[in-house]
Amino acid sequence: METILLNAISVDEFMDKLRVMIKEELKIALQQDQLLTKEGALKMIGASSVVFLKAINDGIVKPQLVKGRKKAMYLESEVLKIDVRRRRISS
Repeated sequence: METILLNAISVDEFMDKLRVMIKEELKIALQQDQLLTKEGALKMIGASSVVFLKAINDGIVKPQLVKGRKKAMYLESEVLKIDVRRRRISS
């Protein structure tokens, strides 16, 4: 992480450097996307298998094949995009 000396630069320079630093940190954070198994993805979002398969068919989630694994893996960022609606139980 980079540091900025506040007494040596103007406000515009500070904002430019801050924008660059934020972009770099965001890029690093986005590159750390986890791969999940189907079971792990279902536990994370609390959805049924039917909802998950519908998301795959709709193109929201794309299966990833990883060398040395027999099961497909799914990116966490794509799994989190699945809309899970809860049913209300009326009594």
